[in-house]
Amino acid sequence: MSNERILIVEDEETLRRSLARHLRRRGGEVLEAGSCAEARDILVTQEIDVVITDVMLPDGQGFAVVDQAQQGRGRATVIVMTGQTVLDHAISALRHGADDFLTKPFSLDALDDALKRAQSARSLGAIPPAEGDDLAAWREEHCPEIVGEDPQLLRVFDIIRRVADTDCSVLITGETGTGKELVAQALHRASGRAQNPFVPMNCASIPENLMESELFGHAKGAFTGATAAHKGRFEVADGGTILLDEIGEMALPLQAKLLRVLQESEIRPLGESKTQKIDVRVVAATHRDIEEMAEQRGFREDLLYRLDVIRIELPALRHRAGDIPILVERFVAEAARRRGRTITGISEDGMAALCAYHWPGNVRQLRHTIERMVVLAADGPLTIEDVPARIREAGRQTSSGGGAAGPILPQAGLDLKDAVEQFENSLIRQALERTGWNKNQAAGMLQMNRTTLVEKLKKKGIKKLSAA
Repeated sequence: MSNERILIVEDEETLRRSLARHLRRRGGEVLEAGSCAEARDILVTQEIDVVITDVMLPDGQGFAVVDQAQQGRGRATVIVMTGQTVLDHAISALRHGADDFLTKPFSLDALDDALKRAQSARSLGAIPPAEGDDLAAWREEHCPEIVGEDPQLLRVFDIIRRVADTDCSVLITGETGTGKELVAQALHRASGRAQNPFVPMNCASIPENLMESELFGHAKGAFTGATAAHKGRFEVADGGTILLDEIGEMALPLQAKLLRVLQESEIRPLGESKTQKIDVRVVAATHRDIEEMAEQRGFREDLLYRLDVIRIELPALRHRAGDIPILVERFVAEAARRRGRTITGISEDGMAALCAYHWPGNVRQLRHTIERMVVLAADGPLTIEDVPARIREAGRQTSSGGGAAGPILPQAGLDLKDAVEQFENSLIRQALERTGWNKNQAAGMLQMNRTTLVEKLKKKGIKKLSAA
């Protein structure tokens, strides 16, 4: 905070001066503005590190301040302040390029936390990516369970290494079975919180009526059956890391409470009148298309922005098929050791069958399949006969192209551009249907960015067909 130049844009003088006093005590150089025009004059003429701006100002909305901060002398970090009744404006400001937001009323501690998050995010750009032996040694120390050499996976390792020692919230996305919890564990293990608890919680496995107590705890007598006080997961994780797995399954009312906890860094157990401060790094994970959920109002967009400070996208196993032999060898050795079996590897045709399969359950499914094969096999190498029949058959169909013939050029010819367009549309719709219209997963199947797929859907007018 020391030596940072901070601009506070707020027309309510009492609040503006209170924030300015607090930030000056923390060592910042603070400038004040009460309108968009005053803020613009300062941003044009001076170099500002951080802008804290209200959304609703006397001469316009804070979007203009956000835009100006992007164009000033060096890109400033922007934190937006807004009331609960105009949260949509805060979301719009984030889309304009703001870095964080605070809902009024907020505590000074919440402001400090927002500044700390912004500082952590800025510092990431100063950390050089890991290369070669450096990354290999780091992997061996912090995430030996995550196996593979695919470039997509190496990028995941590099992101983990770069963000682990910050307090930025992380959102891990990817299909079921891709290893999201292992990534969360690696983030914790490589951080300064490694000596404190890592607390995983699967939001899909806890009944909705028990979720708040499980997260935040309760006092004795808080509700029928509460015969003793209970610590929630956030309190247990104090000083460490909490993993909110399957965050997309959390009910909307609880999402609002979680948002407040993330902003204020404090919890209030059920039945208690006082809050308690916590210091927890939050990692969330989901296999669902969380942006699609937010668009459909099934997930709070403001919570998504709070969680999605750093995104780690895990590739499906079919998109890093070159890693399958490495994984198979590792899993065979582990299963044989665990089961006390003398298994000496796997035959070439057995390996080929495993490599040809598309693995909808990803690494988890592959591990379980190898475990089954080792348990049922005789001593010696695993063979093609040890591979489950449905996997062998699916692999044969994949290798032969499933018996489908290639496109045939009509005798009279065709419009190539139109034919290519129809072919592309068909593949896009097939990918969407296979993934239940999960745009993240469909984009992965088509090996394109989600944003590219969304743009194509809009341009082509492809929509999900409603049930008859």
